[in-house]
Amino acid sequence: MNPRNLKKRTKWAALACASLLLLAGCDKKTEPLPDPPAPGPEQPVDPPAPETGLTAEPDLLSGQEQNDQGKTLLRWSVAVPRVLLDGHPVMNAGNYYDNYKEKQLLALQEDLLPMARQRLEDGNLLGPFEVEEDFAICRNQGNYLSIRRSGRQYTGGAHDSMEEKAETWLLRQGDCYLLSLADLLPGAQDPRALILELAAPLIEQRAAARPDDFYENYREAMDQTWQDEDFYLTKDSLGLIFQQYSLGPYTSGAMTFEIPLAQLGENLAEELRP
Repeated sequence: MNPRNLKKRTKWAALACASLLLLAGCDKKTEPLPDPPAPGPEQPVDPPAPETGLTAEPDLLSGQEQNDQGKTLLRWSVAVPRVLLDGHPVMNAGNYYDNYKEKQLLALQEDLLPMARQRLEDGNLLGPFEVEEDFAICRNQGNYLSIRRSGRQYTGGAHDSMEEKAETWLLRQGDCYLLSLADLLPGAQDPRALILELAAPLIEQRAAARPDDFYENYREAMDQTWQDEDFYLTKDSLGLIFQQYSLGPYTSGAMTFEIPLAQLGENLAEELRP
C-alpha cells in the first residue's frame, strides 16, 4: 500500500476514535458531588473596620527578672491598649490605660518579684512566676469602641489564675469617655437587674447542656458574683463576663454570655438600637 495512503487512513482512524470517546463522555451521567462537610464551630467575626478613625493598638510590656545565679524568677508579657484617633493618642483613654500600666509594673516589682524570691529561698519555687495579658476589640462601630482584655497569672500554685476585663468607650468631640452600664441602658430603671434577667435563660441553657461546668447554686451566684463593670459590646450584642469561680469550678474558666441588642429595646441608648 502506498505509504501516503496508509498515513491518511491512520489519521482518520485516530480522529474517529477521538469522536467516539467524546460522544461517550457526553452521554455518561455525571456523578453527584459529595455533600459539603458539616460546618465546624462558629468562628468569631472580626470587628468591622473603624468608621471614625478610632482604634487601639498594643502597648507591649515584656521582660523577666533573674537572681544572681541566673535563675528566672518572673516573666511577663502584658499588652495594654493604646487608643488612637486618626493615629494620635486620646487623653481620657490614654490616661486610663497609662494608670493601669503603672499599677501593673508596680505589682510586678513590689509584689510578685519579692514573693518569687522568698519561694526560692524556701526551696518551693516550682517555676518562674508568669504574667500574661492581651486584648481584643469586640466593637469598633459608630462612636463606640469596646475592648475585652484577658489575663493569666501563675504564682507557683496548682494552676494559673485567669481574669477578664472590659472597657467600652464613647467618642465625643475628639476624646473618649468610659461608659457605665447605666450609660448604655438609660431607659432601664434598674440596668443590672434587667440584663441579669435577660442573661438567665442563656445561662440556664448552657448549664443544662454542660452541668459539670456549673455549681449547683449557680442561679444564686449569678447576682452575688457579677460585677457591673464586667460587660462589653459587639456589633449585635451586650456581653456579660462572669469571672473564674463565679458560676463554676476552676476548669470552667471565665464565662461570657451575649444578649442580643434587639432584646434590650428602648432601654438601650438610641445610637445602639438595631
